Amino acid sequence: MFCSLGGLQTLKILCLSILTAASLTVPNVVAAQEEGSVVDLSENSPALHFPIGRSGKQVHVVPAFEDYAYMLEDVCDAMGLDFDNCKIYPMNAEIGGNAIATILDGNKVIIYDRTLSPLVGYTGAMAIIAHELGHHFCNHMDASSSPTQELEADRFAGAALRNAKFSLEDALSMAIVFDERPSRVHPEKSKRIEAIKSGWEDPEQAKNCGLKNKIKVGT
Repeated sequence: MFCSLGGLQTLKILCLSILTAASLTVPNVVAAQEEGSVVDLSENSPALHFPIGRSGKQVHVVPAFEDYAYMLEDVCDAMGLDFDNCKIYPMNAEIGGNAIATILDGNKVIIYDRTLSPLVGYTGAMAIIAHELGHHFCNHMDASSSPTQELEADRFAGAALRNAKFSLEDALSMAIVFDERPSRVHPEKSKRIEAIKSGWEDPEQAKNCGLKNKIKVGT
């Protein structure tokens, strides 16, 4: 069991991801399997990016492969986030070549479809995980999905890759899977690329996002 590997922060993240698969409770977990769990993403699940549908969708999730947990740790370190801000469970699942940030039974979760990795490479996968972490960091779960949230998460990802000493080209490697045209939730590809560039060029401003920024203004 890989909980014995890595430093203290990595150990916490890896162990948390393993424990999540065993500890998520009803109503979201509808069946436990030998490896991982089946989670029920209902209409009311705060899942960003994922077309859930009226009847919900059952997804088999497993603790994230070691490299994805390390990516999450590296992004947290790059953005200077403490353990409370990074108490997030990385999971893997087949979700149509996508990644989501969501809340399951009160736990912050990032679910990443590993079929993305051959398309975007290592740095692209890290950027996607940083994007999903950005959704959690910016408190996007507390509001309806919007193009503004996606651009904030893209800026966060650009900042994370810059702080982790990766090039702008590396930060943009996830853009290969962006849609050229906008949707109800996602902006067009060109705007998302500009957001990544903005975060990469000014990493500190990328942390002033979402409800965190509103809370600061209101206090």
